[in-house]
Amino acid sequence: MKRLYFYLLCCFAVTLFCFSVCPVSAQAPTRAKIVFTATRDGNAEIYVMNTDGSEQLRLTDHPGDDFDPTWSPTGEHIAFVSERDHAGLYDIYLMDPNGQNIRPAFDDLDYRTAPAWSPDAEKIAYHTYSTIPDWAVYFNTIGGGTPERVSEAGIHPGGFPDWSPDGTEIAFTGGTRIKWRIWIRNLQTGDKKLLLPKIPLGDQRNPAWSPDGSKLAFYWWKREENKPYIYTVNRDGKNLDKIVENVSGIVAWAPNGKELLYKQTVAGKKQLFKIDLDTRIATPLAELGPTTRHGQNTGWDWFDPKVLPVAPQPQLLTTVWGQMKIKN
Repeated sequence: MKRLYFYLLCCFAVTLFCFSVCPVSAQAPTRAKIVFTATRDGNAEIYVMNTDGSEQLRLTDHPGDDFDPTWSPTGEHIAFVSERDHAGLYDIYLMDPNGQNIRPAFDDLDYRTAPAWSPDAEKIAYHTYSTIPDWAVYFNTIGGGTPERVSEAGIHPGGFPDWSPDGTEIAFTGGTRIKWRIWIRNLQTGDKKLLLPKIPLGDQRNPAWSPDGSKLAFYWWKREENKPYIYTVNRDGKNLDKIVENVSGIVAWAPNGKELLYKQTVAGKKQLFKIDLDTRIATPLAELGPTTRHGQNTGWDWFDPKVLPVAPQPQLLTTVWGQMKIKN
């Protein structure tokens, strides 16, 4: 009997040890969810809700701003930006879909914003200050390693990268205060091209790949009209399509490619909308609250367990064009 008790005690101890060292992996939502930023309490916090705007639940609760949330490809994690470890120093963090297990994405604290997951969920692209007084796009492996430079991105708000679904390209914003353009860097060849080279003037920002990689959606401030729009365009720059006007900032796709998320101010209130790309019917989903001292009531993303991404081949995620940090 004593041996039995001793054996059970050992099993219990081993079980506790395994749970403490190897915690149970996070569970992805079982139904479609939208994660978003709102400033309802005076600073930016992250919320989650159903895709019809119901069951809104606050995930973060911290005096520092939390914003720019984005789902990992399988929905098991949310990457977001926070100043929780140093006021005014924004870096990328991870959390489980229920808001638990918040931890840094990398092994050092640095200024990094606008996270974008690689399709294999092993890396995150972001924008940060470069070694010169300018912005640049980099990516790094989750947990930390040697960051790889994708390209310079001009002065703030340059950057805002988005990784193509097949893992071969990163689209981002680059330019100057009077002319922002969308660039695409091929991670295999190193080629960098303008998305819309024949448009001489414009303020195009914040590209977002469609789930099938055939299109990009983006924000476009038309200076000649003094009005902001969201457009979509084919990967080759053809079939430019105006979706909605009088919008702000970030745009995100529904996983099925049939709807877009965006922000718009209506009757003085900032609201998150979704728009059906076939009918062009827009539906309000959530009130975002006032702009904070840092202007951070931005960032939203859509996850649906029924429309999971197809993992790319490992070789597609391998860069073969040398040292990206010396390429511009």
